[in-house]
Amino acid sequence: MKNYELVTTDVLVIGAGGAGTRAAIEARRKGVEVALIAKGGFPSGSTPKAMGGYQAAYTPQDSPEAHFRDTVIGGLYLNNQRLVKVMANEALQRLKDLENFGTQFIKDEAGNYRIIHAAGTSYARNFVAVAGEFMRGLIKEVQSLGVQVYANTVVLDLLKHGNAVTGAVGFNWKDGSFYVFKAKSTILATGGLGHMYPLTSNPPDVAGDGYAVAYRAGAELIDMEFIQWMTCVVHPPSLRGFPPPYDGWVAHGARFYNALGERYMKKYDREKLENATRDVVCITAYREIKAGKATSRGGLFMDLSGVPDPIVKAWEKVWKAYQAVGIDITWQPIEWAPGVHHCMGGVRINERCESSVPGLYAAGEATGGIHGANRVGGNALTDTQVFGARAGAYAAERARSVGVVGFDKGQVDKCMKIAEEIYERKEGVEAHQIKSKIQKIMDDCVGVVKTGASLEKALAELKGIEVNDVPRMFLGDRRDYDALVEALDVINMICTGKIIASAALYRTESRGAHYREDYPERDDTKWLKNVVVKLEGNRMAVSAVPVELVDLKP
Repeated sequence: MKNYELVTTDVLVIGAGGAGTRAAIEARRKGVEVALIAKGGFPSGSTPKAMGGYQAAYTPQDSPEAHFRDTVIGGLYLNNQRLVKVMANEALQRLKDLENFGTQFIKDEAGNYRIIHAAGTSYARNFVAVAGEFMRGLIKEVQSLGVQVYANTVVLDLLKHGNAVTGAVGFNWKDGSFYVFKAKSTILATGGLGHMYPLTSNPPDVAGDGYAVAYRAGAELIDMEFIQWMTCVVHPPSLRGFPPPYDGWVAHGARFYNALGERYMKKYDREKLENATRDVVCITAYREIKAGKATSRGGLFMDLSGVPDPIVKAWEKVWKAYQAVGIDITWQPIEWAPGVHHCMGGVRINERCESSVPGLYAAGEATGGIHGANRVGGNALTDTQVFGARAGAYAAERARSVGVVGFDKGQVDKCMKIAEEIYERKEGVEAHQIKSKIQKIMDDCVGVVKTGASLEKALAELKGIEVNDVPRMFLGDRRDYDALVEALDVINMICTGKIIASAALYRTESRGAHYREDYPERDDTKWLKNVVVKLEGNRMAVSAVPVELVDLKP
């Protein structure tokens, strides 16, 4: 691990899931050179695992205005309403793009779309990809356009020249080589942060690194206190973390029970029952589990026996996954607990997907502002396509107008030195042990239910790990580059964990997915605001800015 390969391109896309591939496609279609970095294989991230639900107003009674309204109400009015309007208005056209690329959505025998009614929405508008293969068309289009893909490459940091981002330093964990990507525009599409917690629906490479590298580059992060929890399988072990699409089923009769056989949602919301939004579902589940009413594996039950077979089997990927382990979910219950599914916060962007740092764009789950305090089911994939396309288009536009860009070689040397020192260290604290410690802190102190005291404890303990453990971090018996990526993730997990805990401590109310037991009420008088976190000098600055209630008001 000594030298690096220099890659010069017009647009650099970091992340190869739904948003990243769509951004790469759009930038390439604008006639510029594009390099696409995949942390894992190609494709990577959460989108390839997604069930394929995509929200777009389509039926005669529905409209983009209704989609906009449901999203803002579901986000408890913290959404950037300009961004939501863009998403609602462009959702259907981006779906048509997907079909043109080769992604297929489920239709009935007459050729009509089979559209699911997701929880928290006024109308059925959730399109489902055939066999869960949402990425099929995106993969084909990236390949046909000749986008240069750098698989198995983790980004160590964004590069800057002056006040602008001009690329990134990458490390290939298959062969141990370094890359310096020099780009006129850089798009961050790194997804979420699920593996900062012990139970998540996200794949293993999703650990919050995008937020950390954006923060270190000076970008503003917004709404990072809002982490969406979801029904995640706790048994059988082979399906742990698997995310059943409950909000596609509860409208058709799915029911939740605790280990005592009680349909517990009756005591929390007798009107909506299980058809509540995801934040309510997970907070109530957390309460049942903490009250000692969980199964021996720490879960609750989801019973689909009242749901018509065609509805259950519409989510073919889920149904077949259970079949493979000998469970028929049409009559055998799913055992689940709240796990991290989606981060509503991220890089603060405008309608052009520009961050607060010149040259840096962002799209998908790496961004904040679109979903507010709670994401409505199906909007995540819509977000990836609408804003992935926009990020690609505007990044290409900038690339055509910018001359030759430079980078700070000292920053490159520093990144490489950190990686090399960890790899060469022979003793200390093993990276996987530190990672487990961080996950436990986040779960215990920055989980479904939080308090000021728990958040202060999290910040103190994360700081202690940063000061005492990270300088001694080594790979243990695992002398491979894959283990080094886990160690590099640890550095970013600490940074992102501190951002989340700081934002959650600052917001002294409960709203959506953010629940403070010491401030259990929603406070519109004080907190119709977004919490912004930014690196200022060497300190983490936290502030709040009023939400622009452009169209809808509480």
